[in-house]
Amino acid sequence: MRFRIIPFGILFLFFSCSAYAQVSVSLKRAIELSRQNNPFYKAEKQNIDIAQTDVTTAQLKPNPTFGVGLQQLTLPKYYPANTGFFSSANRQVSYSVSKPFQVAGQRKYKMQQAEAGVTLAQTNLSDFERNMLGEAVEQWLTVWYTEKKADIINKARINSDTLVKVSRIRLKDQAITTTEFSRTQIMADQYKLMLVTAQQQLKSESNNLKYLLGSQDSIRIDDSDLQSVKIPEVFDTLMNYAMQNRTDLMICKQTIEKARIEIMLQQALAKPQPEVGVGYSRQNQVPYFDVTVSIPLPVYDRNQGEIAKANITAKQAENTAQATILKIKSEVQIAFNEYTTNKATFEKYHDIYSQSENVLKTVKFSYLRGGTTIVDYLEAERNWFDLQNQYYDAMYNYRKSLVDLLVVSNLITKI
Repeated sequence: MRFRIIPFGILFLFFSCSAYAQVSVSLKRAIELSRQNNPFYKAEKQNIDIAQTDVTTAQLKPNPTFGVGLQQLTLPKYYPANTGFFSSANRQVSYSVSKPFQVAGQRKYKMQQAEAGVTLAQTNLSDFERNMLGEAVEQWLTVWYTEKKADIINKARINSDTLVKVSRIRLKDQAITTTEFSRTQIMADQYKLMLVTAQQQLKSESNNLKYLLGSQDSIRIDDSDLQSVKIPEVFDTLMNYAMQNRTDLMICKQTIEKARIEIMLQQALAKPQPEVGVGYSRQNQVPYFDVTVSIPLPVYDRNQGEIAKANITAKQAENTAQATILKIKSEVQIAFNEYTTNKATFEKYHDIYSQSENVLKTVKFSYLRGGTTIVDYLEAERNWFDLQNQYYDAMYNYRKSLVDLLVVSNLITKI
């Protein structure tokens, strides 16, 4: 019986550990997982394959047309002598093959247009990746921030529980009043309720991150490599990099080029497309060889609408590019200002943070030895809790502004 129980216990522990496996996810790992597992990224990649099919279509030449004609003489009075209905002398049979020819560079412009579409699809994927990574890293940072908030509350709860135990003893010794003990108990209960809310929020944010990263395991944030991320501290350098590498601006430039090719294509399609054919026929037992050429007469339709549309689309693309340039300049300027401000604010909080830890330890030590009142300790606890939250708020704002700057400059894709 013992030998059956032990393996079962081992299996139970194994599956329990598997079910609650926790993986450490750094910044670079979050970016890597997002690239590998994001379901929308996989779907976006297929747009390149779709665009590639347009290249195949553009390379194709028009198919030739094969025709067969039959004319049968029906009135017997016109039959030649000694012939009947089924005689070859009373019918005409023709065979023809014709093919339209693309002129004025129509096929060339179609191929250029399709190739420009592939390039545009690739750049669209890069822009999708930039925004996707920004969303994933921001959620990764949100989970880290929520973890820290929960840790602060939990630490405050532990301190409060310790204080309640000490205060209960002092209440029995009549060293404190019932009101003072009640204040201690209320604060401890408050932290417990706050911890439940914080843990639920952490669970929700972690689930969102798991979805973005395509992970099934419980995630623990490792923020060590975030501190090693370097960005240009000179604004002009950062702006120049953004103007050269922002994928949405590349999309605008490629759209302008695609629109330019579209204008040439539509102008070429306005030219009449000739169709040349050859044929063989037998008319009343006499063989004939035919050559035919047909050209549409551009009396009414000269592709005016599509040419006008192509010109308007080109102007629209140019206007969009100008608007995008202004947008990028504004985004980089705002992100850089927020980054420098939040960085300076965080550095100031760093020194105060260390002081608050020391003050709380000193007051706690003094209270446990009867050197100060419970009111002083509760005040020190409250100040410590507020400063802890302010410190991590400042750190979060600093790190979020760093992530925003990475996204708007397109440096996020280089991590």
